[in-house]
Amino acid sequence: MRLRELALVAAVAVLVILQVAPGAEKRDESYANFKTLVTVLEQVKRNYVVPVDDEKLFLGAYKGMLAELDPYSQFMTREDVEQLEVDTEGEFGGLGIEITLDQNRILTVITPLEGTPAMKAGVLPGDRVVEIEGKNTYNITLMEAVKKLRGKPGTKVTITVVHQLTGKRETLTITRDVIKVRSVRAARMQDPEAKVGYVRINNFQRTTADELDAAVKKLLDEGMQALVLDLRRNPGGLLDSAVAVADRFIEKGVIVSTKGRSADMVHQFEARKEGTFPDFPLAVLVSGYSASGSEIVAGAIQDHRRGLIVGQRTFGKASVQSILSLEGGCKLRLTTARYYTPNGRLIHREIDAKDEEAWGIRPDIEVKMTQEDEVALSEHFRDERVQESIKDPKLPKPELPPLTDEGEKRKDKEANKKEFVDACLVRAVDALKAVLVVQKR
Repeated sequence: MRLRELALVAAVAVLVILQVAPGAEKRDESYANFKTLVTVLEQVKRNYVVPVDDEKLFLGAYKGMLAELDPYSQFMTREDVEQLEVDTEGEFGGLGIEITLDQNRILTVITPLEGTPAMKAGVLPGDRVVEIEGKNTYNITLMEAVKKLRGKPGTKVTITVVHQLTGKRETLTITRDVIKVRSVRAARMQDPEAKVGYVRINNFQRTTADELDAAVKKLLDEGMQALVLDLRRNPGGLLDSAVAVADRFIEKGVIVSTKGRSADMVHQFEARKEGTFPDFPLAVLVSGYSASGSEIVAGAIQDHRRGLIVGQRTFGKASVQSILSLEGGCKLRLTTARYYTPNGRLIHREIDAKDEEAWGIRPDIEVKMTQEDEVALSEHFRDERVQESIKDPKLPKPELPPLTDEGEKRKDKEANKKEFVDACLVRAVDALKAVLVVQKR
């Protein structure tokens, strides 16, 4: 594309903006901005030390523009779109981590999924992924990161992480695998005497609601009087699945709503009486690594006063992305709406949001966790998974590599370590037992 053609493209863009920009002052401002853009492009084309490809310049401009919005809005080239279709329709290998960009645009692990290559390798919630295959990830986009981390099952990828929970930098070589996660785990009678049950949901997938139905039915058959629903480190998943889970506990009313600038982005998801569980006392465990779908469930239960929320403030990730088609086979992935709880509370945390602002789900009963507690919880979940596989021959036997490269020292301490006390779970069970006592009066 010659300079004259380049200027023509920019001029057409200016005319389009002038048509949609409201008011003369806004139109003048838009014109000035595009005039500057054309000038910058001309200067780069004429004076940069080496010739620069036009497509590279425009691609950089598109990506830079969307990077200023949020981590989830992205410009997709035709090649990106084709790869996305392959990933959606075919089988691909991954590590089993949910990632985001934090306020400083640092690639961050929300949580590794249980039983996946990432968890087996020792990736922890909150880890900063600072390198992928030896290359710094600063200013990387989410799509670029996903492309680098995914690959054929059986192939390896090397990442360097800084563990938020310990501050330690560690390089891990992980073998990609097809990610298959059991959504509902660890269903049990947590307190057999008080008949308080426990169920943990790892993520929300197509089968989650059915798995939860089976788990709760089993516990009810055993005489369950109250339930602890554990959504800690649940990064979300399918919206319909999260809505279906919330619907099991709520008989009627709004579960979640979406609101955007346009009328067609306003939606409400309503609860139905059919399939609702009995009205037993309920406590929901959440943490700073509970995101998206788990926040929708917790927010609905809290607003409907259906149960107690116990733990820490949630992550604050609840926005809607729409795929908009462009000429030439390119597409735009753009944030067009946000999720709100039944009472209209905003769940999503903006990049520049402060702690005192409204975002995420705040627990009714706050239980603080130290870094050591979080690491111990990771080991506890892993050990639970091992015990599950021993009891259920249908489950695959999990590998047991050390959580970190200090695994040998950890093995020496294994026999002498104190029994893990899950403070959040203890508080939730105590609260439910108190409710049961009051109900019997």
